[in-house]
Amino acid sequence: MDEATGALSSDVRDLLDADNVPDAAARLEAVHPADAAEIFLDLGRDERARLLPAIDREALARVIEYLADDARADLIADLPPAEVAPILDEIDDDIVVDILHQLPTERAEQFLREMRRAAFVAPLLRHADETAGGHMTRAFIALQGNWTVDHAIQYLRRVRPEADSAYYLYVVDPANRLEGIVSLRDLIIARPEQRLDDIMSRDIIKARSEMDQEEVARLVSRYDLVALPVVDEEDRLVGVITVDDVLDVIEEEATEDILKVAGIGVDETALSPVLDSARRRLPWLVVNMFTAFLAAFVVSRFEHTISEVAALAAFMPIIAGQGGNAGIQTSTIVLRGLALAEIDLGDLARVLRKEIALGLLKGVIFGAMLAVVAYIWQDNATFAFVAGAAMLLNMLVASVGGVMIPITLRYVLRVDPATAAGVFDTTLTDIMGFFIFLGLATLLLNNLT
Repeated sequence: MDEATGALSSDVRDLLDADNVPDAAARLEAVHPADAAEIFLDLGRDERARLLPAIDREALARVIEYLADDARADLIADLPPAEVAPILDEIDDDIVVDILHQLPTERAEQFLREMRRAAFVAPLLRHADETAGGHMTRAFIALQGNWTVDHAIQYLRRVRPEADSAYYLYVVDPANRLEGIVSLRDLIIARPEQRLDDIMSRDIIKARSEMDQEEVARLVSRYDLVALPVVDEEDRLVGVITVDDVLDVIEEEATEDILKVAGIGVDETALSPVLDSARRRLPWLVVNMFTAFLAAFVVSRFEHTISEVAALAAFMPIIAGQGGNAGIQTSTIVLRGLALAEIDLGDLARVLRKEIALGLLKGVIFGAMLAVVAYIWQDNATFAFVAGAAMLLNMLVASVGGVMIPITLRYVLRVDPATAAGVFDTTLTDIMGFFIFLGLATLLLNNLT
């Protein structure tokens, strides 16, 4: 919260403390809904309960649109049931769908029945949350191709569309199949007698209603769109996704991938209850524990070598740790490429060649550094060779693993690579780092003692 919003939040709280609820509501309604939403979250639940009845319902609807999902659910729960449907009627279709999906089925159906705009919202509820259909709104302008420009302008003056629904004008045939797009600029500068099908663009970027939200975000980003039409399997226009919804998707997907890489549940926040956080985090920590046992087992096979040359133990975490870090670097780049559709299975050989070359370069640099340190410390050229060679080879292992593990998870096992790539990367470099280092030391043990 910035300084100005924080000061306003304090003013609202002071007014509530003075039992001046109408002025507190007026202060909240006077600011941008995004700032009002942040102030609303800063208030205690009792303060929000006192404030709710005094806020204009249309203003409250705008505030709800800027709240996070959990906060929306809490606020809806605090509202008298009779007031929920009228407020939902004022909220954008895609956000109403999100709210109804969060509610128990019985309550959601009750509110939907009471909504004035139920006929517009109900068709959207059948789409999954993470698809184009789950994010679209039905607030779009559809025109007929045989209309003249003058006819279209007169129609727009009559229906008075909201600003965020008029980025583009969509031209459809009598069966509502999407035929083209006309920008407001093209409509304004065209001659009044021209037909829309003469000035429309037929090069249409569109999304199917069941398209995954990540692919939707890629389309909007790639083609610099401010709105994306959504069509059904018969190419009929069923909705539009605006750029503000796509930004939410990008933030949601980026947050989800970060939390998955860390082995944390995608619904966890800094303020989640302890038991909920534990339930989400413990499974991957258990997996990490078992992979650590595998590395420990490899080390246990070389107990005799370590007992003969105790200095090996000091270098083991360096070789394994550097390999793990290098593997995470590589897998992160590959994960990003997969997420943004920059690479696919056909690019495997090219990516692998590049990462092996980079791994060789890193291995030579860090292997040489480690060899120099090992020689100075132990005054033994064989020890220096073993340490340097192990670092070089483990860097190559990290490079190959950092590419192959995410690719295998995505295209062979058909699971999200962000969820498990990090665990497998560190396991591979730990096990192989120990095995290569201690294996070389065992082979050359006579020269180390």
